[in-house]
Formats: sequence, C-alpha cells, structure tokens
Amino acid sequence: MKNPVFTFSTQSLPQKARFEVWRDEVNALFDINISKSAASDFNYSLATCYIGDLLMGCGTWEGQCPPVHYDVKRPQKMIRGDHLDHYYICLGVSHSIHGSAGSISLATESSEIYVLDLARELDSVIVAGDTIILTIPRDVLSARLGNKDLHGLVVRGALGGLLADHMRALYRQMSSLALEEIPHVYQATLAMVTAALAPSASNIQNAEPHIDQSLLNRARYLIDQQLTLPNLSAASLADQLGLSRARLYRLFTHESGVAAYIQSQRLIRANEELQRNAGNRQRISSLAFQLGFKSDAHFSRAFKAKFGYSPREARDRAVHQPHSGTKANGMHTGFSLEKMLGHINAR
Repeated sequence: MKNPVFTFSTQSLPQKARFEVWRDEVNALFDINISKSAASDFNYSLATCYIGDLLMGCGTWEGQCPPVHYDVKRPQKMIRGDHLDHYYICLGVSHSIHGSAGSISLATESSEIYVLDLARELDSVIVAGDTIILTIPRDVLSARLGNKDLHGLVVRGALGGLLADHMRALYRQMSSLALEEIPHVYQATLAMVTAALAPSASNIQNAEPHIDQSLLNRARYLIDQQLTLPNLSAASLADQLGLSRARLYRLFTHESGVAAYIQSQRLIRANEELQRNAGNRQRISSLAFQLGFKSDAHFSRAFKAKFGYSPREARDRAVHQPHSGTKANGMHTGFSLEKMLGHINAR
C-alpha cells in the first residue's frame, strides 16, 4: 500500500480567483500580499504527504509568465492565533526569498535551503517558484538539536547540498513510497536534517549511511543525465562528485560496480527508445553509437543478455503493442495546510 499524497492546483480555477484560493486554502501559514497584476498571473500546484511526524510539501509554479513577487509576513497576531510550533525547511528549487526573519537578515537564491521558525516573526519578499518543504514539529527537532536558534538560517556547504539532494530524492519518490518504507525514510530524513543544521562528529556519523545514499542518488542522477556522453566513466563521475574513485566504487558495491551500472542504464534507455520510436524504425546501430557502445555486436550481445531478446525484436514487438493512454492525476481542492500541520501533532 502506497503512502497517500494530497494534491491541490489552481489550474482548474478561474484565473482571477487562483491566488485568493491558494492563499486561503493552502498557504494560510503566512500573511501574503500581492499586486493585482501579479495576482492575475498566479498559477500554482502543491503535493503533500506525511513522512512520520514530518509534512513534506512540493510546490510547482505552473504560470505561463515568469514567477511573480509577493510579500510574505508572519506577524505576532498570526503566531498567537494559530499556535503553530514547527520548523519550516525550504529548498527553493527555483524560488528565492529576501527580507528578515525576526532580527536576522534573510536572503537566498535558487537551489538554497533556508529555515524558518513558525513561532517567530517573518517579513520578506518571495519570488514564486518550485519548492520542496519539510515542516517538522519543534519537539521532534529539538530532541536532536536542543534549543539551537534556527530562524533565518541558510544552509550552505557540502552538507547543505547533500540535504538538498535528499529532499529532491524524496520528491521524486513521493508518489511511490510504500507505507512500510516510511519509518526508515523518516529516520533517514531526520538524520540528514540534523547533520546539515548542526554539523558535528556524532551527527555526521549518525547520518553517514544516509549521506552515502544521497551521494549514490546524485551519482545515479548524473549518470541518467549523461548516458549519451562518450566520456562518462567512474573517473568523470568521481570528479563531478568530488569523491575519490575508491569512495565512488564503495557506493556502487551493490550495483555490481560503476561501469556495470552505466551499461545497464544505457541498455534500459536503448530499450525505451526502441519501443518509443518503433514506428520510426530507428537504426539500431545509430542508437548503439549514441549510447556509447563501440560496436553493434557488443550492443546486441549485451542487450540480449539483459532482456532475453534482441534489439530488433524489441523494436518489432513494440510496433504491435497498443499504446495505453496516460491518466491525469486528479487534484483535490479545499484542504488546509494549516490543518494538515495540526494533524501531525495528533499522530
């Protein structure tokens, strides 16, 4: 059974109502103001799920124009009224914030992580964009970090990058997480957050297996993006990741090695391309060359060893297979992010 994901989108709403509905139903954590012209361009979606005591939210800018600016505040009146006592950890994938968090100056650019204490004041300007957000009850994080002041903290450096990788991996796996996986994912996420927000020998040691997993995920992502590059190798990956080759090889111990994993992914890509472009009768030799195989014979042998049929058979089979339609994901409306956060404390 999969972990449920709750979704919301303004896409189906009248254009003039989109911002108001998003502000009232989804983003009730902040007092937000926006110009009329920017409000008319607003279009956003959100997917959220519980990971144990954490709430993960993934926002996506769906507007046709560049992301808009809006003012965001969390004044004392709001803090006293909603009693939220959580940390808000935001990876601004293509989002940024500038202003103040309490008495601290806060300024981030895209791809940086910042932390807000929802029991403290905020007065800033946001450039809307894609985000991945972890909202964590204070007692959960304080049990690991004590009373460390995190409000307005911008998380940079190597550990910040690894936490960002972990958050991106959570986003990619969000809809496929099984319920039985949640306890492990929960502990891994807390360990990564703790190490990034409060680096220490013990925190990093506790997070080490999860850091290795994040590095492996990053390596897999780089491989997927570079499958057609002829110079893709263990050496090039080690350079990009800033790792020794020995460390990289250890990460791929359970994948039968780096070279074997690269070849396996290239074969999977080839199989997908042959079936996707079956009607175009793509030349198999051309595809093999694009994916870094030095000869047709080597490609065909490796392909058949992996799938049990030849590249030509894969292409011919696909011609006769009916194409299934893609189902659109339904978007649920009318839920309150504030209520979802309150539900964490009752879990």
